[in-house]
Amino acid sequence: MPGSRAFCVGFFVGVGSRHESSRLHGASHFLEHALFKGTPRRTAEEISAAVESVGGELNAYTAKEHTCFYARVMADDADLVLDVLSEMITDSLLLGRDIDAERTVIMDEIAIHHDDPGEVAADMVAAAIFGDHGLGRPVIGSAHSIANLRRNQIDAYWRRHYRPASVVIAAAGAVDHDRLLAQVARCDGLAEDRGRSVRRKTSKSAAGKLEPRVVTAVRDSVQVSATLATPCPGTFDDRRYALGLLSLVLGGGMSSRLFVEVRERRGLAYAIEAGETVYSDAGLFSVDWQCGPERLDDIVGVVREVTADLAESGIEADELARAKTQLRGHTILAYEGPNARMSRLGSSAVTGDLRTLEEHLERYDAVTADEVQQMAQELFSSGPVLGVVGPKVPRRWLTALLDRW
Repeated sequence: MPGSRAFCVGFFVGVGSRHESSRLHGASHFLEHALFKGTPRRTAEEISAAVESVGGELNAYTAKEHTCFYARVMADDADLVLDVLSEMITDSLLLGRDIDAERTVIMDEIAIHHDDPGEVAADMVAAAIFGDHGLGRPVIGSAHSIANLRRNQIDAYWRRHYRPASVVIAAAGAVDHDRLLAQVARCDGLAEDRGRSVRRKTSKSAAGKLEPRVVTAVRDSVQVSATLATPCPGTFDDRRYALGLLSLVLGGGMSSRLFVEVRERRGLAYAIEAGETVYSDAGLFSVDWQCGPERLDDIVGVVREVTADLAESGIEADELARAKTQLRGHTILAYEGPNARMSRLGSSAVTGDLRTLEEHLERYDAVTADEVQQMAQELFSSGPVLGVVGPKVPRRWLTALLDRW
């Protein structure tokens, strides 16, 4: 990226929580933590200090279909950060005492997650939609699964999945491609693949037939956090382009249909949003909001009315044109920075989606009003799952509303 002085790099490993068995639930995330704990050459403190001492950032995250270790430094420090990252991924010690110490940290992280009502609502609807499939379980693991994971299981998981054939290295910013190849070639652990790659099995249909449901969790709070969700197409389904535009029209900003109806006209909630979370072979479309318990049924009713109107009457040409312009602007601006550009390159490549940003935008531009309406009809042809976290609310009316969806 001409003019950038930053070197942003990510090591993307093609394994995430969806690939775990129930016995290994949370292993991907646990391993992400453990690989920061030290190597033969560097302690945990020296790993972080090596990057921070030059003003850089070092971090990682685990998703449902991949794990990423990434860093941002000045271009002159590219050799340093590549050495640190490759050493972490290929030569970590994974000592028993470090695993036990990090187990406590992850337990605290699970507790923090449990205290976030929005996260709990999202987890509940994912579990209701995907069931026992890996996509239905939280990435972080459960208190039970983390307590029972042992050092030898974490080590075996690392050796099985962290093969060079499963790693994508993506970089953006002040990057010289040929020099990057030479730098990576000097990273001994990634120079060659000394073992066979692992072929992970994925379900062709992660979400089965959905029955309308209300799932709740009681919390001592003033407001309820609500997520209304339904299955949607995945990354490689061409219908995802109509889905993206539908998401914008319904809840993609302050001019969207749901925001105007719920916030501006009726004052029922501070905000309401709609969007999709897509995986390689499945997805989840959701509408999310917070409100007082007494207004919950009113908002569910409005969502039902607005989605039904879109499914029945469709979308006007000018509204579709605005959505396409909005999506193009949001997408291009979102990837202006080198860190975001690196992240998109790596996550797309590790999941096998080699389409360029411009190819995606062209597909969005080609979507018709009929395709958006058809997508709305498919999404809302049956009752969704409603997850509610907060003060106890009467379920009977909500369940009846979903049954009549």
